[in-house]
Amino acid sequence: MARYRGGRSRSYEGDSQTTWWAVLLFLAALVTAVGIGWWILSHSKSHSLRTPLIVGAGFDVSQSVSKLQKQRGVAFLNNVMDTLLPARTPIKIWRYAETFEVVHQGQPITSRDLNKVSRETIENHMGAWGTRPDKVLQQFRLYLQEQPTRKAVLCLFTDGECHDPEATRAVAVQLAQDPRVVAVVIGPVINRYRASVEGDNYAPLREAGKLFVFGETDAQDTLSRLKEHLFALEN
Repeated sequence: MARYRGGRSRSYEGDSQTTWWAVLLFLAALVTAVGIGWWILSHSKSHSLRTPLIVGAGFDVSQSVSKLQKQRGVAFLNNVMDTLLPARTPIKIWRYAETFEVVHQGQPITSRDLNKVSRETIENHMGAWGTRPDKVLQQFRLYLQEQPTRKAVLCLFTDGECHDPEATRAVAVQLAQDPRVVAVVIGPVINRYRASVEGDNYAPLREAGKLFVFGETDAQDTLSRLKEHLFALEN
């Protein structure tokens, strides 16, 4: 009988020790998770730009642009917002084909809100035939006047088609000469338009070192080059 009671006591002590070890392991895992989360947040903030910026984004919704291409543009802008931009960066968004419309007016926007704006006004919208990026470029120049103390980045999400190359190039010259404009991103450009984007329509921006073009497979590489370029401006 005594041996039986002793056996129960040792069993109870063993169960108690197991419970305490489980609690300690859980607490250690919790502390580790919190520490990793804090490090990621701190690391992310430390790698954001310090330079005050404004961002303009034009989405080509002409009938030559597929929903998938629009989604790739949204994904690129999301990455820029999440990994690069300072908090509270003003952003203005247009959609365009032959004409343009403002779909987000100048205030900061989160990635989640951008996805909502995109679904409602860009991804499922089909504009008329005709692609006039020069009209968005002109609107971007007006947007610059609203924030004269900030540097500016323009993202033009398009397949690269352009129905008025001369007008587009003329505005590109003006943007290339404006010291407030630090980068112009264009994509996802399809292969048959890439040469005209880089070597003709937007050549003044390329010559000024401000042009970043991506296609269907090199968006991440272009994003990395954009980051290097913008951080270099702070040094």
